[in-house]
Amino acid sequence: MDEDLTPEHDSPDELMFVWACGFELAIGVVGLIVASIVGFDARAYLPRIEDVQPLAILKDIGIGIVASVPMLIVVYALLQIPHRSIDAIKRLSDAPTMKAILSFSYPELIVLSICAGIGEELAFRGCLLPWFTAIDDPSASIINPYDVGDGFAVALPSLLIAAIIFSSVAFGLLHPITKLYVVIASLMGVYFAMLLIVTESLLIPIVAHAAFDAIQFVIAKNSDEEEKDDDDSHTD
Repeated sequence: MDEDLTPEHDSPDELMFVWACGFELAIGVVGLIVASIVGFDARAYLPRIEDVQPLAILKDIGIGIVASVPMLIVVYALLQIPHRSIDAIKRLSDAPTMKAILSFSYPELIVLSICAGIGEELAFRGCLLPWFTAIDDPSASIINPYDVGDGFAVALPSLLIAAIIFSSVAFGLLHPITKLYVVIASLMGVYFAMLLIVTESLLIPIVAHAAFDAIQFVIAKNSDEEEKDDDDSHTD
């Protein structure tokens, strides 16, 4: 049979890319649904389309990109520490799933990072954090002045701290790669939560999250390709 007439099928890499992006966005959809059921909008700290101001959006994007830098520095410094738990994280690129992800093209890795930033931040900082900050005392002995969409400055400090811890630990548990990785992801969750609380813009942690993931993916892919080139040069 003529090969030109053979129907084309999506490659495993293409299917993996679609699945990975879909999974990340689905996390955000779950956050939107849960928030809707509870009675608020997980997009409360995102600008509405009719109120979009391009300069303000660009400013938030810029702040988000800059906000990713401290995380990159901390993670880089952490990876220099000689410890078996750190070594386990360094070997993550050898895992089959990560190998498959690193086979994506650079634009695909950036798109996946954006999907992760949107999906995970909608769920954890858009839904869980404000939801638990707005919880009312069942006994009505303490009046909570905060409603979702308000400035976090009016929230009860005890509830806000508890909401940060809960949403951040839940975020860490979404990344059960190693025990240390869960701890690192939880601390990143605290950082993303503080970005939202200080700026009251969910776009900033979304961009910071996406930028961090994208840069980490690019670094890992470059390292992986260099190793392959070294292996090829040794076999020649």
